[in-house]
Order: sequence, then structure tokens, then C-alpha cells
Amino acid sequence: MIKKVLVFSLFIFCLSRANAQKGGEINGYIHTEDNQAVAGAIIQIKELKLERSSDKNGRFSFNLMPGSYTIFAIHMGYHTESYKISVKAGETAQLDINCKHQPIQLDAVTVTAEKRENLLQKVPMAVSALSGKQIQERNIREMGDLVLAVPNLMSMNIGSPSLNIMSIRGVLTFSQDPVVGVYIDGVPMFDGYSASVQMQDIERVEVLRGPQSTLYGRNGLGGVINLITRKPDNNFHGFAEAGIGNYNAQRYNIGLSGPLIKDKLFAGISGLYDTRKGYFHNQYDGRKFDRPETYNGNFYLKYLASDKLSFTFNAKVEHNDVPGAFPYVPGAEKALKNPYVINQNGTNLEKRKLVTSSLQALYRTNGIELSSVTGYTYLSDTYKDYDIDYDTYNAMSFEVPRAPQNTLTQEFKIVTDSRKALKFTGGIFGFIDRKEGNTIYLTGPDMPPSKDPNAPLPPYDSATDTDRKIYGIAAYTNLSYALSSQWELTAGLRYDYEKRNMSYIQGFFKAPNPWMYQPEAKIKGHNGAFSPKLSISYNPETDLLLYATYSRGYRSGGFNAYTLDASRLNYKPEYTNNYEIGFKSEWLDKRLRANVALFYTRWKDQQQTLTVPENLIDNIGELTNKGGELELTALPVKGLEVNYNIGVVHTRYEKLLLPVSKTENKDFVGNKQIFTPSFTSSLSATYRYYANDQTSFYVIPEWKYFGKQYMTYYNDLTQNAFSLINISAGIKYRKFELSLWAKNIGEAKYLSFAYATQTAATTPVLIGNPRTYGSSLKVRF
Repeated sequence: MIKKVLVFSLFIFCLSRANAQKGGEINGYIHTEDNQAVAGAIIQIKELKLERSSDKNGRFSFNLMPGSYTIFAIHMGYHTESYKISVKAGETAQLDINCKHQPIQLDAVTVTAEKRENLLQKVPMAVSALSGKQIQERNIREMGDLVLAVPNLMSMNIGSPSLNIMSIRGVLTFSQDPVVGVYIDGVPMFDGYSASVQMQDIERVEVLRGPQSTLYGRNGLGGVINLITRKPDNNFHGFAEAGIGNYNAQRYNIGLSGPLIKDKLFAGISGLYDTRKGYFHNQYDGRKFDRPETYNGNFYLKYLASDKLSFTFNAKVEHNDVPGAFPYVPGAEKALKNPYVINQNGTNLEKRKLVTSSLQALYRTNGIELSSVTGYTYLSDTYKDYDIDYDTYNAMSFEVPRAPQNTLTQEFKIVTDSRKALKFTGGIFGFIDRKEGNTIYLTGPDMPPSKDPNAPLPPYDSATDTDRKIYGIAAYTNLSYALSSQWELTAGLRYDYEKRNMSYIQGFFKAPNPWMYQPEAKIKGHNGAFSPKLSISYNPETDLLLYATYSRGYRSGGFNAYTLDASRLNYKPEYTNNYEIGFKSEWLDKRLRANVALFYTRWKDQQQTLTVPENLIDNIGELTNKGGELELTALPVKGLEVNYNIGVVHTRYEKLLLPVSKTENKDFVGNKQIFTPSFTSSLSATYRYYANDQTSFYVIPEWKYFGKQYMTYYNDLTQNAFSLINISAGIKYRKFELSLWAKNIGEAKYLSFAYATQTAATTPVLIGNPRTYGSSLKVRF
């Protein structure tokens, strides 16, 4: 596949060259005010998203098609300079850049949260960004490590690297269908198992808090997490990294990127292998239980057909072998009394294969951007010998020998000039999602016989084969109008329509008889939803923005395949309505950044699982969330950056039906949301010291505080407040970097996950990760 893409891109390049007019050149020199050459400065061309570094003599050059360009020069300790320059065919334009020293200031951050580029402090919503540098230095390796990296972002590690449950502001669901949308290079991940990926080759992570369905559609009920891949440029970059840690952890990482054809065709490729021995000891066989292995690869290709047209292709492949997935213990008291010890006869073998790819075509003309993003995701997550009685009895287990999911998405988008009073973002989005599955439940001889005289006696097996297809289309628009130099009004609207169908076959086996199957059954359904948004912002000063926003979140409906009630074969979509006010500000000559948001969210038609009188999903829940968030970033002295955030969420169920017997449900009105502390806080400090141009050092201590949280919907199992203390440090010398890290230094013992639909007496639980530490050596070339 990669060879075909390369050959096709080279063909396009040759064709475009044959028809293009002769290009021009930019030669530049960057220096200080006393005419000292500046080496290693980043020179960027805004329109082409090209960048390269100045050499040791402060020189740089670009070969470009004729046109007008904006040049940015960026170097630590100096003002960011910008220049307008015109390139003519066959001529060389000279550019002299005089860098001026600047006082200590926070860097400006650019995000694409509104599907257009804008400065973080100018976006009228609660959005946070983590750079690739922060991700690497803080040792953020997978989605679960993002917990409390921004206010009110919770991530529940449920026992496998293949699945995390993400929550923003208390909006979460106890299922693998996410309510926080995850996008990789503009492509949505529809399944929780496809949304949990390694943080490999990441340029930036954006976290949008609050409903985002107007621009992002389904699964934007609680917010969106955007993962943006690092892009190759005109400079060759290469690295190799090896890391070790306790529990026999090993991690190997290698990558290479650069131009295949200067100023035209760029490529990047990287690979990762990660493994460790188990945290959990299995008393049944005396062995370590959980022993995950992860293989990850990333390929990126970018082709500049002209100064207006570009193509980018990205593919990620991840394979997980997880013996000992989901090491649960029945009962919290037992788990906390003897942590990291289980006793079960199943091996819980999980294998996941994940392929995500995207192809973007981008055309810019007269301040307008036209783009097309095509995405394809393949997911297969299978299980073998999964013990669901969590003990040594041969009572109940299941297997999933086959579970392929194929998702194709297509989006066409138009974005108008951000400098105009009226700004427009609009598009059309469509998808086809097909998910097949084969699930087998094995009822063993140790299962107590049913009291139903017509029920079969153990042992026996039952199986279900399913084939579900969903077809969806949506159209959206987002308009912003500058009422004056200080006031701006934004209104958006989206309509989603989905059509779905599913066929399934159920089978039964009991020796010595062969498998017996029921006739194939089919279900159909559809739903549509409007997702509006309205906001107004006031910008009285350059460093101050106030805003008020209303937005609506939406998650589509689905099927109840096994109900006998025809009226309940489909359950409806669910919605969140969010009201938010906030301000963004910078103080003390941009040495202090303070952002505040207050919100109220009403979650209606919540999809909940009922077991009485049947096991099905219905729209019978209502939840209110209200709270606030504070983000502080400060540069108190040279080389020191302090980050502090606070999240407050008060939740209350206005309606929550739960079974209290085999025949009765009860409304647990007033209960709190699961896995949602009412107060969270995070404090980190990054100190950097530059001994000289070739040697530097950094250290990042981090403290995360989690308030009391409820682990079941019944609110009869709680996890008291606890803290996690982490630290990372590194020293860089020339092309080498030595890093050290440790997590959960204080060895906090806490419940990370529980089966929330069960009571405290019966729920299986998972203990959070123990203290881990390690080191790595990285060389760049």
C-alpha cells in the first residue's frame, strides 16, 4: 500500500512540474541586533505550512512557486518575526531577519478546535492544548495518561491498553461507545476500542470541553479530543530510542522523516514496540497474569502540488497482544486488602488490530480553504478463554473469535478568510460503518443449575453472530460575525441522519448434540437530530476575552437485539444541553495566563441498561452537571513554567432506574454520577536550564488530586480522595537525551474501575497501577 502511494505521489509530482511555470527562490539570513548569526531558528511559510531551520551561519533558503508568502522566524528568547515577501519566476528574493530579544513570555498556542486555525486565547470555548514536547517530556504514552492533564478530564483504565473510558465534566457512559469523541487527523473514531491509541508521533493534543456536536457530530456529547500527527518538513529528522523500567518494561521507538523531493514531497515513518511483565500475580498458577505487548507504526506523506494545492496521507497501525486482559477481583474489600493479586483459571487472551488512515486534499485561494478528508478505520478485537466469574470455578467464560469493524468516512469542508468580519465554516460529512461479531458464552459444569425447570443443565454453550451496518450523512455550518472590533457573534447548526440495520443468529450447543441455530432475525432503525450552537464573545483588550455559549451534544440511538417487545427494538438518541460562561486572560506582560469557565449541563434521554424485566437499553435517564474550571500557566522566573488547574463538578441524577430484585426497578433519584470526583486538581512545574547551546536539563514534578468518587450507579461503593505524584527529568547533550521518570511515587492504592451497573457486593473491581519507574536513551540524527 505504501509503495503504491509513493508511486502515485511521484506521478502527480512529475505531471504538475511538467505543466507548472518556473519557480523562484528565497534566500535569507537571520541574525541578532548586533549582527550575530542565529543558528537553529525555525523559519516557517504560513501558506504552505513549510518549515526549516537556519544553519550555523544563520542562512536558509526555499524554492517556491511564484506568489506572495508570509514568513515567520521563531527562536527561543527572541520575538517571533513575520514578513511578507513576493516570489517571482526565475528570480531570487533576499530576506534579512533581525531578531530582537524579548522578555520572558508565554508562547502563543494555535489550535483548530473550530475546524479553522485560531489562537487558543481567541477561541470562545473551553479548550486546552498539549504540545508534542509536553507529551514526550511528561511521559504521556497512551490515552489513559491524559487524566487531569486539563481540568475535568477523567480517563478510566479498565485493565487493557486497548480500551479507556474517557469522561469530560462528568459526561461518560458505561459502554464501549464513547460520549467523548476522539479524532485522529480529522477522522472520527466511532468505537472505544479504536479511540484508545498510543501517543506516537503526536504534534499536538486538543481537548474541547463541553458538547461539540455542531461541528463534530455523533459522540460529541461531552467533548472532543483531537490528536494531530507530527508532519515531516524540509529538514531530515531521525531518532532511535530505547527505554526500560520496573516490571521488566521495555520500549523501543524509531523514526525518520524528511523531504523526498525538496519543497514538494515529504515523508515520515516510525515504529514502536512496548511491553512489560504483569502488575498482577495469579495465585491459581503462580504466574504473572497481565503481560501486554504493543506494536505500533505510523506513516505520513505530504505532497505540495502547487502553492495552493496540497495532499497529505497518514496511516497508523497498532497491534496488541494482551494475555491477562482485565485483571478484575470480585469485591473491593478483597482487592484492596491484597492488592495486585488475583485467583482465576482463565487466561483472558485479547488480540486487537487497529488501522487508521486519512487522506486530505487542501486547496487555498483568495483566503478561502476547500478541503476533503477521507478516512478509513479497521478494528478487530478478539478474546479467548475470558473468565467472567473471576475465580477458579469453571462456571462462566466467553470468547470472541471474530469481530471485524470497517468504517469509511468522508468530509468536504469550506473555510472562509479569518480576517473578514463574516467568517464561515461549513461542510458535509458521511460515513458507512459495518461491525460484525461472533460471541460464544461457555457455561461450565460448576455453574449452579437454574431454578427454571425448562432451562438446560450445565455444561452448555450459546453463541450469537451479528452483522450491523450504519449509514450516516450530516451537514453543518458555523458563522461568526464581528459586530464591532470588540464583539463577535457565532451561530452554528448541524443535522445528522442515520439509517441502520442488523441481522443476527443465535445458536445453542450441548454435547453430544450438534449446534442448533434459530432462524436469522433482522432489525431496522433510523434517527435524525439537530445540534445547534450559539455564542457571543467580548474582547475589550488584547489579552482579555469574555464569552457566553450554548451548545448541544448528541449521541445516536441503537438496537436492542434480544428483546421480545417489538416497541423496544430501537432506542432513541440522547442529548446534552450545555450553558457556559468564561473568560480567557493574560497578565504581567504575558507571563501569567488565567482561563476560567463555569458550566451547567442537562443530559436528557440518557441511554441506560436495564435488566428488569428484560436486559435492554432504554432512554430513561436524566442527569444535571454543574461546575467550574480554572487553568493557570505562569512563568515566575526564567526557565520555570508552572501549570495549575482545578475542576469542580456537582452531579445529580433526576432519574435513574436500577434493578433491586429480579422483578422490580427503583428510581435512584439524587444519586451522583459514577467515576466523577466533585473536586480535582493538578499542579506541575517544568524547570529548564540551558548550560550552553548543546547541553540542557529539565525536571517536571507533577501532583494530581482526585476527590471522592462513586464507583457504581447505586452509589454504594466509593473511592475516597487520593493523590498521584509523578516526576520526569531529562538531560540533553548534542544529539543525545537521557530521560528518567516515575509514576505514582507514593504508591497510592485506589480503585481504578468497577462494573458500575452492579452493586458493591457483587461488582468486580480493578486496582489502579502501582508505582512504576524507568529510563530511556534517545539519539537524534
